[in-house]
Amino acid sequence: TEQNVLLGQNGTLQITCDAFPVPKVTWFFNDTELKNSPKHKPEVKQNVFSLTVSKCDHPDTGIYRVLVDNGIDHTEQTAKFNVGVKPKVEAPKAA
Repeated sequence: TEQNVLLGQNGTLQITCDAFPVPKVTWFFNDTELKNSPKHKPEVKQNVFSLTVSKCDHPDTGIYRVLVDNGIDHTEQTAKFNVGVKPKVEAPKAA
C-alpha cells in the first residue's frame, strides 16, 4: 500500500503474518537492508511486524519492502512511502 506522512512526523508500516515456525522479518528501503537505528525501528508484537520511520524527511520517500521468511516459505510486500509538507491555508487579503 501507499503511506503518506507529514514532514517531521513518524511513519509506521506494518504487516500481519501468521506462520510457524516464527518468521524472520527483514525490512528494506530502496533495496538497502535496514537495521535497528534511531531512524528505523523494527518491532514485533505477536503476529504484527512493524517498521517505524522517525522524524520523516524528504530522503525517506521511496519504496519500502518487507521480506518474511520462516525457512519453509517466504513472501515479500512493498509499499510506497511519501513525505510531504502540510499545505498552507492563507486567507485572501482584503482589498
